[in-house]
Amino acid sequence: MATPAVTESTVTVQGQTLFYRQAEPAQVPKLTVLLLHGIRFSSETWLQVGTLATLAENGYRAVAIDLPGLGRSKDAVAPAPVGQPAPAAFLKAVSEALCLGPAVVISPSLSGMYSLPFLLEHSQLFKAYVPVAPICTEKFTAKQYAQIKVRPGRALGWSGSWEGMVKRGPCHWG
Repeated sequence: MATPAVTESTVTVQGQTLFYRQAEPAQVPKLTVLLLHGIRFSSETWLQVGTLATLAENGYRAVAIDLPGLGRSKDAVAPAPVGQPAPAAFLKAVSEALCLGPAVVISPSLSGMYSLPFLLEHSQLFKAYVPVAPICTEKFTAKQYAQIKVRPGRALGWSGSWEGMVKRGPCHWG
């Protein structure tokens, strides 16, 4: 099987230009996976560790964006200061601009400031949510978290424990 091509492009969201990478399977995608990143990383990280290609090889559309102010979106202005929840409308606009549909959202560290508000206000746009030590968790109440109706990360067919995933690394799904 040939390695799926990873394309690079930009999208304008709320007046800001964001860079993203995408890998698509040869067949109709099972679903879309949105890959976010931490403060010292970018979409390039997902490319380098092979996650974009691995997801596409397994039938998923993989989209990795560079968050505002970071990576190749460094000229974009973040909708909130680091450590404060970003308006949920921001990732909703990203989702709409990239035609993601309901997606699995993988959200490490810094990206929690974007993904948590999005999850709490627009859970219908999630197939699953995979938080990896997201920031801003303390900004929301237990009551808000209890109202979340999104499946855990099993949407990708991964059936191991969280501990096992952490030990193996993020690019080993089976």
